[in-house]
Amino acid sequence: MRKCGINNLLQGLAVSDIIAPTIATIPLIIYYYASNKVTNEHVIAFVMPLATAATFASNWIVVTITAFRLLIVVKPLYSQVYCSSRNEKKALIIIFISSLLSITPYYFHWYFMFSSHIQNIIKLMSAVLSLLGPWVVCVILWLILLRVVGQEIGEKNALTLTLHSEVIAQRIRSKSKITKMVLIICFCNIVCQLPVLIRTLLDLLDTGSCGRTKTLFFVYLLFTSNLLLMINHSINFFIYSVTNARFRYAIKIMCRRCFWLQKTRHQRQWMNIDNNTLKTAKKSLRRTHSVSTLSLRSKESVKFSAILKTR
Repeated sequence: MRKCGINNLLQGLAVSDIIAPTIATIPLIIYYYASNKVTNEHVIAFVMPLATAATFASNWIVVTITAFRLLIVVKPLYSQVYCSSRNEKKALIIIFISSLLSITPYYFHWYFMFSSHIQNIIKLMSAVLSLLGPWVVCVILWLILLRVVGQEIGEKNALTLTLHSEVIAQRIRSKSKITKMVLIICFCNIVCQLPVLIRTLLDLLDTGSCGRTKTLFFVYLLFTSNLLLMINHSINFFIYSVTNARFRYAIKIMCRRCFWLQKTRHQRQWMNIDNNTLKTAKKSLRRTHSVSTLSLRSKESVKFSAILKTR
């Protein structure tokens, strides 16, 4: 097995999955909490294409992960040349640059006046490039990879594990494990992106009036798509924690450090409290000692004065 695996692509997928919902929530916050409506419209018009670019990058990264994994399973010798860490970084750079170029038509209306027909064509092309195209390609690659996994690293390899050495058997097991992880990620992406794809295409193709039934359908479809997108963006954490031992180890270390910092803070607070109590106790002892010495001195002075009077 190669050391690089698909770590760079998974990191890029995680970054794009964090950026996409974060940018998508900014216009909602601005719409509900900002006061200037004119400025809000310009900010929303500038921010929303960035969320589309992040979605574009996320979907095509999933396609690239599936393609690389398919090449690793089918052609392991070629994959050591073509699926290197350098090529993964190049693929990420190309995907992010393409995602930024795909949203440039959204900003053209600030400088050029387009008709509504041209704007609809631009929106349709953007939906095809960011949603429909990667979704179809990912479905095809997922089905091919699922079939190949059943043939190459399925039950047939379970019989050959006893014939190989322990190192080769461990490599085959890790290969099957990583491939199953990729299949789960791609399946979740396919299922969760389907309502978004349907809603986007219906928004672009439907130009008629909306009745009550159609409005309710769009509302439920919007709710379903947002729910599944939330699942899609958050499921990677559970997939990595289940399938990646290094990720679990890093999470354990982070939790231990957080617990250690919290414990040290509590200890420092208790030490400060103890020091304060000691200081207050010392002050109170000094006060009581000074009061007692003054009282003794006064008593002695009274006795001395009484003795002088008797003499």
